[in-house]
Amino acid sequence: MRRFYLPMMMLLLLTSLHAQDPVRQDSLKTDITAAPLQKQTDSIKSGNVFLKLPRMNPTENLQPQFTPYDRFTLSPQRSIHDSGLPAIQWNGVASDFINSKSRTAVATMLPASNLLLYGSATLGLVETPYFGKANYYNLNAGAQYLLSPQLRLGASASYYSDFGVLPLWSTGLDASYHVSRNLQIDGGLTYMQTAGNMFGLSQSAVTMDLHGRYRLNDDWFLNAYGGMPVMQQNNRPAVPMMPVMNTPYYGGSVEHWFNSTTGVESGVIWMRDMFTGKMRLQPKLELLFRPGR
Repeated sequence: MRRFYLPMMMLLLLTSLHAQDPVRQDSLKTDITAAPLQKQTDSIKSGNVFLKLPRMNPTENLQPQFTPYDRFTLSPQRSIHDSGLPAIQWNGVASDFINSKSRTAVATMLPASNLLLYGSATLGLVETPYFGKANYYNLNAGAQYLLSPQLRLGASASYYSDFGVLPLWSTGLDASYHVSRNLQIDGGLTYMQTAGNMFGLSQSAVTMDLHGRYRLNDDWFLNAYGGMPVMQQNNRPAVPMMPVMNTPYYGGSVEHWFNSTTGVESGVIWMRDMFTGKMRLQPKLELLFRPGR
């Protein structure tokens, strides 16, 4: 019996000493109770950006429209290659009608995550039976700065050749504010001035525009538009102001997207008739396109 007593006592002693050893934490084990990483602040490259570009076809300025510019939608992407200089992203727009054609190239770059620089050039051709062929071009450059995830500020400058008849240039400031996830408001002030022309005509105007866009769901949106000239100057009072400088308007529309890149906008607009000076109702129907993700 005694030959089994000594080994049994040694086994109990070793077990007691081992139970008193402190437990050490595994250095390779991840602390799952750590706070999660904070979400990065939104940047201008994280979503769609709307640019106000001169209308591709200047003859459209005599047709019913909400604004004297085109809304061009792009999705800026930062280059994954670090070459020291911001990469240039190219986009293009084409417009083809029965008697007119135009091509627009848009270049953008992101020197910083909240700063977008862009430039555009439009070349166009209009052909009529009585006047033959005529060429025009529009140049535009600007910048957009993301002041916060909800507020975006912009500045731009443009030149319109207008077939060499009554060219003009313009500068503008605009802003876009997301009031909520479903409501966005944007607007701006634009100063327009005629360039040198064969008629010796000098006109200038400051125009204001405002646009509200409400999201019903991912496919349906409501739009409200309004704009008017707030200041005008004319060196020849007997000559009427150019339509692009003297067209107050207001109206609304419904916007529907069939898929992520194609949609349609339909609505009505009240605008001043350039011949009678009265406000009249006009329908609006326009196809919408935006870059795919």
